[in-house]
Amino acid sequence: MKKIFTLIALGMAFVSQAQNEFIAYPATGKGVSSTFVTDYHCLGINPANLGIKAYEEKSVTMGTSEFGMSIYSESLAKQDLRDNIWGVLKSGNLDTLSYEDKIAAAQGFASDFAFNWDYNMFGISYQNEKFGGIAFSLRSRASWNSNFDESFTEMLFQGKFSEYFDTLQYDTGIDTSNIENYQNMRPDSAANVIGGTASFPNPISQIVGDSYMRFSLNREYHIGYGRKLFGADSTFSLYAGVGAKYIQGIAMMDMTSDGSTYTMISALSPGFDLDYGAVASGNPSAIAGQAQNFWRSSVGQGFGLDFGVHATLFNSLHLAASVTNIGSMTYTGNVYEGVDTLVVSYTNEGLEDMNIANSVPELLEESGLFKLRGLEETKIKLPGTIRFGASLELGKIAHFGIDLVSPFDRTLPGSINGFAWGAGGDIVIPAGNSQIFIMLGVTGGGGYDVQVPLGVNFVLGGGAYEVGIASRDAVTFFSQNSPTISAAFGFARVRF
Repeated sequence: MKKIFTLIALGMAFVSQAQNEFIAYPATGKGVSSTFVTDYHCLGINPANLGIKAYEEKSVTMGTSEFGMSIYSESLAKQDLRDNIWGVLKSGNLDTLSYEDKIAAAQGFASDFAFNWDYNMFGISYQNEKFGGIAFSLRSRASWNSNFDESFTEMLFQGKFSEYFDTLQYDTGIDTSNIENYQNMRPDSAANVIGGTASFPNPISQIVGDSYMRFSLNREYHIGYGRKLFGADSTFSLYAGVGAKYIQGIAMMDMTSDGSTYTMISALSPGFDLDYGAVASGNPSAIAGQAQNFWRSSVGQGFGLDFGVHATLFNSLHLAASVTNIGSMTYTGNVYEGVDTLVVSYTNEGLEDMNIANSVPELLEESGLFKLRGLEETKIKLPGTIRFGASLELGKIAHFGIDLVSPFDRTLPGSINGFAWGAGGDIVIPAGNSQIFIMLGVTGGGGYDVQVPLGVNFVLGGGAYEVGIASRDAVTFFSQNSPTISAAFGFARVRF
């Protein structure tokens, strides 16, 4: 089971949501996108850009296997824990945390934590001056945002050894006795502890405290169309576009608590192989299934709409606005809600590594912290956004701009965590019929500190082939105490 969630974490190690740019890695490196992205990259950002051709002699753009990643946590400023994450990226293995590391991790995850994943399986667009532009993409997206109360993270990482449980059940192999809980227990003694009990139990709402966790994993089939409405490129042109997508919900969890009021709703694919225990037999939405590593079955579906406009003045000044992801999701499989009950005992040992995704089974399974009851279905809004952008082209050598992005409701799973802004662009270095784009910017908001995007993109053969790499925060590669690990890349984009 934990191996399944390790795969989630590894997948989520290829994410980019710098201002919600999805898999548009050429935009990730500069932190702006509203007036920059074209072809299928503009789906979910501004479909009006489909009416603008980046390369006059190329009509079709295709791409696959584009990734991005962004992981943010104060824990990553601690080098030993940072090495643990890098170990995931390099080898796929998660090192076991020491007792001291668990304490440090609990402190780090008590602050804002976020990771995002976007993988473009396939994208294609066709653009023609008279027809306009049409695009399609198939991609998977995941988003996690959380801020845990320190006592809650302490229980997540230390499990039955948490200070909350003052009595431990100790099995010597001959009989079982109750002993007082104490810190710095020797590993051989800890191995004999089978559970912890609280003499003065509290409801889960008080244990969770002032915390939230929002997680979503979706598979999206996205289509869009955009074209010029009127105007001449030399003076003023106005473009408009619309996009639509069908969404398969693979996983969703939304937990919020203020210390007295606690709500939790979840729906996860049977592909994650969670053991809900006896509560599943009375759940009208329960779905039986086996663990799956890639194409997990869905537990919900929904539809979303995008609308955008883009104006150009004197073929150099660009102004754009868009509203995206307007719609809702309905989950009808494995839907559970949390019940605010007393936490008397616990048998789990807590998280053994930095894979915070493993907290999901720690919370939801029959032996987990949360007590559940089944629901027939639940419906939630999509995390819609409104975006404004402006940019200026300086001939053929540079393009600079700004972006302003705001969520309609930051509390929805998958939403950016508040107002976000970006400023940046690219400098073009010609190399025969090829070009090298050096990308640089600065971003802030959305739940992140101020960051410095950086990237390079190689456009070869007059736009026929494109490959590049970027980071949401260049400090990732130059500082040992940066709270962010970020990268995005694409190597299979072609035009003809």
